[in-house]
Amino acid sequence: MKRQLISGSLTKALLQLNLTEKEISTYVVLLERGGSSIQDISLSSGINRVTTYAAIEALKEKGLVAESRKGKRKLFVAESPTSLANLVAEEKEQIENKEKLFRNEILPALEAININQEKKPQIKFFEGPAGIATIFDEYILKASSVLDCGSYDTALKVSTKEKELRYIEEMRKRKIIFRALLEDTPLNREFAEAGKGVLHVKFLPSELKISADIMIFGQSVALISYEKATGIIIEDDTIAKALKMYLEFMWERL
Repeated sequence: MKRQLISGSLTKALLQLNLTEKEISTYVVLLERGGSSIQDISLSSGINRVTTYAAIEALKEKGLVAESRKGKRKLFVAESPTSLANLVAEEKEQIENKEKLFRNEILPALEAININQEKKPQIKFFEGPAGIATIFDEYILKASSVLDCGSYDTALKVSTKEKELRYIEEMRKRKIIFRALLEDTPLNREFAEAGKGVLHVKFLPSELKISADIMIFGQSVALISYEKATGIIIEDDTIAKALKMYLEFMWERL
């Protein structure tokens, strides 16, 4: 019957040295009994003989068990617990080698791939009212300034007046500079009035109708179709600069 020779906390600590539970039990039995045969170790630890033999071989490779003889009997003896320091040293060496491998080979290779990816536009898709809300929560409200061309008339197809007013107040708190080219409608004029101090609005000619929002912030562009409840974020400085130039051109002439 297997006896509990060491505490659970010590077992847990020894497991950190890449010893298995069977190896730990075998080693502790040998520390307690001295030179022992496979059969004696198996009886004391409660581990079958085949598994005990495998544990002994593993412990020998780790320098924790030595083999001896008493007459014709083959016995196994535990090396001093100070031998465990060799396992710690090996673990430390392995960690250092992994750090060198990461620093000298893995990281440079992955960074090279990342640089290549950075040259390509990053496109993210969002669906449904929740997806569009994510664009505002995670991108627009974290920008320092936004240039927008759109209409609250279409935005309310997936949102509510109360939500849009809360966004305006949140932008006010965060001191976001939000410039908007809006359709000239009663609703948009109402929002422009409610957002005084945070929304800087110019109205498009009355014959122009807006079917989607274009928002430019930093090096990114958000395109939102409220009719289809879908949104796209394009993260690319050249695209953002080009579209911003078009909207700035419109802004200056209104």
